[in-house]
Amino acid sequence: MRKNSKRMVSMILAGILAASALTGCEKIEETQPAVQETAQGGQNAPAESGTSQGESQAQVTAEEQWAIDAGLYEDESSDELYQKALEEEGGKVVIYSISSRMAKVKASFEEDYPGMTLEVYDINANDMSTKLKTEYDSGIRTADVIHSKEQTGDYMINFFNKGILHNYQPESIFKDVKEEYKQDMTPLYFETDWWFYNTGAYDTAPITNWWDVTKPEWTGKFVLQNPIGTVSYMALFTTMVEHADEMETAYKDCYGEDIVLAEDEPTAAHAWIKRVLANDPVIFDSNNEVIQAIGEGTESSLVGYTPSSKYREREDKGWNIEADPLHMEPAGGVAFMNFLAVVNEAPHPNGAKLLIRYLMGGEDGNGNGIQPFNTIGGWPVRPETVPAEGNVPLEDMKLWMLNYDFVYSNLQDVQDYWYQFR
Repeated sequence: MRKNSKRMVSMILAGILAASALTGCEKIEETQPAVQETAQGGQNAPAESGTSQGESQAQVTAEEQWAIDAGLYEDESSDELYQKALEEEGGKVVIYSISSRMAKVKASFEEDYPGMTLEVYDINANDMSTKLKTEYDSGIRTADVIHSKEQTGDYMINFFNKGILHNYQPESIFKDVKEEYKQDMTPLYFETDWWFYNTGAYDTAPITNWWDVTKPEWTGKFVLQNPIGTVSYMALFTTMVEHADEMETAYKDCYGEDIVLAEDEPTAAHAWIKRVLANDPVIFDSNNEVIQAIGEGTESSLVGYTPSSKYREREDKGWNIEADPLHMEPAGGVAFMNFLAVVNEAPHPNGAKLLIRYLMGGEDGNGNGIQPFNTIGGWPVRPETVPAEGNVPLEDMKLWMLNYDFVYSNLQDVQDYWYQFR
């Protein structure tokens, strides 16, 4: 499902680091992590066909050499890595994650691998890359693995392409994962956002087209999270601009006539942004507020756009929420990849590899590590993983895949356009 225009990046990319003193992050267990440095000596990269050993060595960066020495191209079993992690690294591994559900992984990981200690730091997705860059440039090497979400191209361009993050994709785990998922990053699962409605107020989805919320009858009756500071929304709006022709077609489907653009509406996507803002949306600071405003009680006539993972609030909090992502035009939204990465010069590379295998569901794809993320509104990438009961198949939804180059180059302009009319 990835665009053909995506870069193919080498598999020596993935991971990241982070620090002992973090603002805006929460450590699951209070244990001060030690800062370590990993030597970069060891074997050389394999010589390419037609090149000498010396020529090959000259082409290998320090970051690439570290990835080779750390065994990121090898396919050791989980049992082998477990023993190495205990004997060579003291049984410790550190992860920085954007998900509070990683606390459940910590509990099961330490139970399934006695003697291992998993330190988890919960870091806001909007803050993760900034913290990682600051810490990395300061020479701090604490994190072994990061779990984050690529939404703007920032990770690809400023971390993976520079060797700060490395991919780890052993064949025994990733052999059946779609190639387009693996070409840029090490994928864990996909998420998207849905338009939700209250089942007490509506029997079926009251909107089926993005342009519906620009109609007079929806004035002040739809909810959004503030896109300023919400990367996923700005990534969506920027992707709309890339697919402006589809937004133009959807306008005609909605209104029955061709769109007439004003002078300050460069494309149909810009027109949607401008006209949505003119229709008085209710804007909250958090997605928790969005889903609560829609689903609490049985009388809310609001509809709102928020992460698909919030569907779990139907069971967890008894909220009356539903979504129909199969019938939204021109697309349900954007598919966001949650990825895993090994930090360059990670202090515990064997523990990092073991943890990534574990998070991917282990040898059969259905182990305890993937279960906290295998929920409605989340789609693990391994076909071996049994999907969450009741989940809409990812391939059944029409979703835009992120073009990281386009989003990275155009997001600021789209954000400025939003500001202009906000």
